[in-house]
Amino acid sequence: MNLIFRKGYKDWKTTYEVEFDFEYTSDLRKTITDVIFYCPELKQKIAIPWHIFEGFLDGKTEGIFANASGLKIKPFNGEIHISNGHFLDLLIHRDQVMAIKVAAMNIIADVSISVENILSEFAAQKSHA
Repeated sequence: MNLIFRKGYKDWKTTYEVEFDFEYTSDLRKTITDVIFYCPELKQKIAIPWHIFEGFLDGKTEGIFANASGLKIKPFNGEIHISNGHFLDLLIHRDQVMAIKVAAMNIIADVSISVENILSEFAAQKSHA
């Protein structure tokens, strides 16, 4: 699932896309591994580990996160500022934060059709054995 936030809507200054990477645990639960921000105007992409970004979404992380690659994340009045030390500089507005949180919850709650098909096939094979 990709979210697209377009420049000019609600005075947003930047167009960017948000994508989630996820995996299935051994007990077939879906978990988000990374959140990816892509700014098409700059052709810049940055992946942030979900366990780091989630704290900022929930408002639990009040300090600044920075690493050696230049990634910097800081909360700002209910919004989140992300930069990569190069050209990517995003301000995630409050309504965008809420949309990202809802999308993340939907991804975790949703079991993909392919996994459902695999489980159905496995269950059918077990019942015939």
